[in-house]
Amino acid sequence: MMLRKGSVIFVLAAALVLVLVWIWIYPGKTANPPLKVYVIFQEDEGRMLLEKFKKETGQSYEVIRMSSGEASYHLLSMNKTGIDVVLGGTADLHESLKSSGKLLRYKPRMSDKIPEAYKDKQGYWTGMYMGALAIGVNEQVWKQVPELAGLPLPQRYEDLLRPELKGKIEIPDPETSGTGYTLLASLAQERGTEKAIELMHALKQQSSSTTFSGISSAQRLAVGDVAAVVSFLGDQLRFNNSGYAIRSSIPPQAGWEIGAVSILKNGGNKAAAKKLADFVLSKSAQTTYMNTAFSMPVIPNIKPNSLLASVKTDQLLSSYRFDVAAAERSDLLMRWRAVNKP
Repeated sequence: MMLRKGSVIFVLAAALVLVLVWIWIYPGKTANPPLKVYVIFQEDEGRMLLEKFKKETGQSYEVIRMSSGEASYHLLSMNKTGIDVVLGGTADLHESLKSSGKLLRYKPRMSDKIPEAYKDKQGYWTGMYMGALAIGVNEQVWKQVPELAGLPLPQRYEDLLRPELKGKIEIPDPETSGTGYTLLASLAQERGTEKAIELMHALKQQSSSTTFSGISSAQRLAVGDVAAVVSFLGDQLRFNNSGYAIRSSIPPQAGWEIGAVSILKNGGNKAAAKKLADFVLSKSAQTTYMNTAFSMPVIPNIKPNSLLASVKTDQLLSSYRFDVAAAERSDLLMRWRAVNKP
């Protein structure tokens, strides 16, 4: 009987040791759940940042890549919970989440160094990069198409309405793409809603299609499916840097984005979420990301990628407001759908 009792005690002790060893080797499996992140820019860029974050902090993560439109639908319409952080995406998306009571207020370290226009004053979202809308042209296609070869490259949105470009351009869909909505909202703030809808509709009529996301437009431009697109400059420079013959120009009074980070109130890992928000504003993360994504850093003393050296922010629509873009989203998209019925 004593032997059996001793055997039971031995087995229990051995099991306890195994459990303790498991906790020691794999702490994340029990005490530190993975950080769940919606990434609203390129997945490889998101993973690069999050791997660096994991290396520095030991925090595991799960990436869900989404466009701005998808993220908005999941978080606002479906009321999806369990996500900790929204990383990237235009600031109007984060403004909509803020207005809907979805965000946790948090001001990351270094946020006091960021210009006021690049962050929410109440601390519900913070900018992590800046980018401008641009007209991208595939110079190889432009030169090979006889009716385009003799034309000057487009510098303004209206230049894309030339009859020679019919079916040879693309714009992203404002309903699914943050890029497309930035184009529509910035035009509305610059020219008024009626003129904005009129120009956007004319651009759609010129387009071979409207793409699901801004990066899709840049991809199709790079491989020569179209001659010109409107997308964010960083997406165009990404392909330019890979050897594609893309020439970019920022039109007068162009719209622009602040790619932001925000923490969702209903997430289950708030401590790690705050660490990530701090991390993306660190000098090392800003330098690493900006050199890869061809976006403008938001904190001082970070040298942007050399391909951005010629970018002049005074070309942009300085009066563009993300809170207005967020507040007007439903009405603008309703009016957009009204003039683009199948």
